[in-house]
Amino acid sequence: MKRETKLDIIEIIVGCFLMMTLGFCIHGLYDGYNNERILNGLYIYNSNNYSETMEHASSRDSKGDWVCINVAYGMTPKEAYKTCTHECSHKAFSEIYAESCEDKPDKCLEWLNE
Repeated sequence: MKRETKLDIIEIIVGCFLMMTLGFCIHGLYDGYNNERILNGLYIYNSNNYSETMEHASSRDSKGDWVCINVAYGMTPKEAYKTCTHECSHKAFSEIYAESCEDKPDKCLEWLNE
C-alpha cells in the first residue's frame, strides 16, 4: 500500500471514532437536559450489602434520590406517596396486590384486616 492510502484509512478510522464519541456526548447532554426519569420505584429483593443495592439503583436510574423509592425533585407528594405505597407493597403482597393497592391503599388494609 502507498503511504497516502494508509493515512487515508487512519483518518477514516479516527474520524469515525470522533463521530461516535461526539454522538455519545451529545446523547448524554440531551438526556441530562430532559431529565427524564426511567423508574418511579425499585424493589430490591436480594442484596448482600448496601453498596451493591445503591450501585444497582444508580445503574437503573440516576435522576433522583434513592431512599426506599426514587423521589425525584419534581415529583408531587401525592405521586411519591403512591409510588412508596406500591413499592412497599411488594414485601407484603404479590405484584397483583401491589397494582391493586396503588390507587386505593386503604382497600388493601381492609383486605388484611378481614
